[in-house]
Amino acid sequence: MINTEELKSFLKTNYDLDLVGFASADALSDEPEGHRPSDLMPGAKSIIVFGRSFADGAVSGMFRAKEDGNFSAQSSYQAYCDELAPNILLFNDAFKITAYLEDTFHAVSVPCPFNVMQSMRWKHAPGKFFADPYGQGMPLDIGKAALAAGLGEFGWSRRFLTPEYGPRQMLTAVITTLELTPDAPYDGPVLCNPEECGICAKVCPTGAIPEPCAGCAMEIRVKGKKQTVSDIDANACTVASLALRSEFKGRAPVPDLVSSNHPTDEELEAAFEKKPIAGGGMEHYPRSFCEKCLIYCPVGRWKERFSDTGLTSFKHSELTNN
Repeated sequence: MINTEELKSFLKTNYDLDLVGFASADALSDEPEGHRPSDLMPGAKSIIVFGRSFADGAVSGMFRAKEDGNFSAQSSYQAYCDELAPNILLFNDAFKITAYLEDTFHAVSVPCPFNVMQSMRWKHAPGKFFADPYGQGMPLDIGKAALAAGLGEFGWSRRFLTPEYGPRQMLTAVITTLELTPDAPYDGPVLCNPEECGICAKVCPTGAIPEPCAGCAMEIRVKGKKQTVSDIDANACTVASLALRSEFKGRAPVPDLVSSNHPTDEELEAAFEKKPIAGGGMEHYPRSFCEKCLIYCPVGRWKERFSDTGLTSFKHSELTNN
């Protein structure tokens, strides 16, 4: 019999992971056909979800860009929180953990791709990734797997939050035939109360994340757990995060490709066809790395990490009643 806690400790220590949780494969059995663990690997018994937190100093590069206009500092966030370091490290972790499980326990295991990047062509990979992981062909919803594995909860922004780091981590998973004792769902203090906080909606520059209201919410369901999150306007999120207007430029200037904060699919498709090529970054076109709902989310000891240390001048109290 596998000692679940010993395995968790081994994975954390040997792969230098910040977060590890176990879920039953059955926890995601209600996902759409083709995206259930058993669809991805017959005989699936467990999902191992694991991840790495973002370095506070790398996150602060976004504060320098957003608050000081120093866009060159943004490259620290781009490389170490988005494109390179977390991706490369977790891809390697997933490969090595898969090999370890198969070599040591003879448990067939499959690593799950994650953090799909945006295609240059709308028809190849529409921007719905911001609200729907399956819109980009993701095999498994890593956030839902993390919820089932007890690592945390979804926030109003629909980003996955952990009590340790808020939304400032990257997660992936390995599906395995190894039968592991699943972790209980997170039962600590509620991580996100949008009626009291709502910072993500208040700082969103295009109104993609609505203020809490009737008719602007949706439910995320994982067996044994139900959460209410915002019904994000994915197209509005695309405008800011993919810099489709000049006001959202990052390190490189960008043209105005859409006029509205809430473009139609047809308007986005036309904008994608006109996007300029850029030499920097893995995606080869300018991005703004909006990420305000990530860098200003107060969950995960934000005040102690960023405000008290002088890394940011942003004050949540100016936007809330708290």
